Amino acid sequence: MVRLPLQCVLWGCLLTAVYPEPPTACKEKQYLINGQCCSLCQPGQKLVSDCTELTDTECLRCSKGEFLDTWNTERHCHQHKYCDPNLGLRVQREGTSETDTTCTCEEGRHCTSDACESCALHSLCSPGFGAKQIATGVSDTICEPCPVGFFSNVSSAFEKCRPWTSCETKGLIELQAGTNKTDAICDSQHRMRALVMIPIVTGILFAVLLVSVYIRKVVKKSEDKVRGSPSREGVHQSHLEGLLNDRSLGPTSRGSGSVGLGWGSRSCISNEFPR
Repeated sequence: MVRLPLQCVLWGCLLTAVYPEPPTACKEKQYLINGQCCSLCQPGQKLVSDCTELTDTECLRCSKGEFLDTWNTERHCHQHKYCDPNLGLRVQREGTSETDTTCTCEEGRHCTSDACESCALHSLCSPGFGAKQIATGVSDTICEPCPVGFFSNVSSAFEKCRPWTSCETKGLIELQAGTNKTDAICDSQHRMRALVMIPIVTGILFAVLLVSVYIRKVVKKSEDKVRGSPSREGVHQSHLEGLLNDRSLGPTSRGSGSVGLGWGSRSCISNEFPR
């Protein structure tokens, strides 16, 4: 009974000698190498050589145009990003030894991805639509249709839908209702009445003109008929006047042949125009 515990103790000692316990975990900002903990290189520096029992980790600062943004064991620094103007990019923030260069898009463009490696033009909201969310350097325009009472008559990346003009509040009347693309059209009441009266008055004047022209034609035609056909009484009166003239000439010409001429004339006149 005594031999069993003794054997367990012997086996435990043997296993401990063959398989030693692993060392405890390294602290934060350290790394394990060759059985010992070495310090990590801080941001902006790269690893040159690991630590030893006598020396600490050796690090070197990144060169210009390079960076490392974490505690690391990197042997090489990363190159700063290049903001290519041919892709519509520009530098938003210059890089340092600890941070990368930040690119953004030129005015009127936005990044096509989170990494912002290229740009695209902002979308335009067509007439009848307004900008719900204006585009930024990293996001495109978000458009929405104009609701009833609002309109947009332009293609724009930033114009929102505008409300229709209220004719009533301005003391005007509405000639034409607004749509999602056009504003309401207003006008004054006096102008509206004038617009209604103008064709009416014009029609009345035109009718009066036609009637007056017709009356003038009828009157002129009647006068022409009267002048062309003299009355019977007028003819007799003219001939009687001639007869009287002849008789007045008769007595003043006694003893001459003029008396016979005068009466002869009267007989001719009488024969020509019988009673």
